[in-house]
Amino acid sequence: MSLATISFWEESYNSYGIPNTMHSYLVSVFVNQIIGNGDKIVKIVPLTDGAPNLESQHPFVVRNTTTEEALLKAFNLLMEMPTLQGMKNHRSIMRNKNKELKFIQN
Repeated sequence: MSLATISFWEESYNSYGIPNTMHSYLVSVFVNQIIGNGDKIVKIVPLTDGAPNLESQHPFVVRNTTTEEALLKAFNLLMEMPTLQGMKNHRSIMRNKNKELKFIQN
């Protein structure tokens, strides 16, 4: 399983330097052995109040792919949402390889 967060914010800030609008999402990608090793199940969950939701809030399957490609597809789905377009974003990915957790920032 791999977990990632992606945060979006506008470039307008309050007097404390905090963005006026900020939305964060948790993205999880995992393999379900029943559907096959090459197929990944992706779930996107809003973490902040008022974050825009995707049209479908159900998990979806990305077929014949790697974990990285499945995460990229989830990130692209979010970045293509009209309410999030034009906002800056930051992605943080946590991967579980060889039972070690690694933290990578993009």
